[in-house]
Amino acid sequence: MYFEEEQGFMKQSLKVEEKIFETKSDYQKIEVYKSKDLGNILVLDSNAMFSEKDEFIYHEMLSHVPMCTHIEPKNILIIGGGDGGVAREVLRHDCTKVDLVEIDEEVIKVCKEYFASVGTWDDDRLSVTVKGGMEFISQAEDKSYDIVLVDTTDPSELSGELFDGAFYAQVNRVLKDDGLIALQGGSYWMDIKTHKRILETSGRLFDIAMPYRYEMYTYPGVNWNFILASKKYHPTADINLQRADLLEGCKYYTSDIHKASFTVPKFIKKELLGIAKN
Repeated sequence: MYFEEEQGFMKQSLKVEEKIFETKSDYQKIEVYKSKDLGNILVLDSNAMFSEKDEFIYHEMLSHVPMCTHIEPKNILIIGGGDGGVAREVLRHDCTKVDLVEIDEEVIKVCKEYFASVGTWDDDRLSVTVKGGMEFISQAEDKSYDIVLVDTTDPSELSGELFDGAFYAQVNRVLKDDGLIALQGGSYWMDIKTHKRILETSGRLFDIAMPYRYEMYTYPGVNWNFILASKKYHPTADINLQRADLLEGCKYYTSDIHKASFTVPKFIKKELLGIAKN
């Protein structure tokens, strides 16, 4: 039995033993597949989000690259992230407050049951709110966060507003003067057009806007991207090497991985000329 996912010019099949859970929430279809080799696999609206085997790559790279770029990240906002994996990684740092805002409460419930090892939920610094990301951030105070992390699916009917200019204007408002944001950037290998649009839109109000890559084995094409947009700190020039290399519990992220992830192939650099800001 195989779980198949098609994106653009590629279809990928993952060998699974069975589907062990399925439900339809108010927002999306949620499935969990069991794989001998990958562990449980979370699928939202027919798109694989992660498997137990490779989730640490996604969650570590979305979290630690921005956390080790900022000089002193204390107040963090996570939009999405209902599996708890980004919260788990952020809370490895000496932060004061982490707000997690997830629109679909059913995702949290499913992940607590079928992906118990992924999320961190009992840390006193963590506050969970079930609400849409745009609604939450539009009500947040000015300059109240050091970092905003947007852990969403690719642009869709559910997450589309989190890729619009109006959303990034709100992000810019709630970030402090040295704040930064990291978000899902699609894949410049699979869909350069969408990647360029996200990069340009998210970076419009920031002095620095750069893609960085990670390898996610449950995603078609494997090579995928986050985007870091910053008001002040440069992700390679200002990396806190000591913080990066002294992090405990990481299985993928290091300071070398951090710096290397911003290396862009020549043909992509040409495509992003005038759009990436570094």
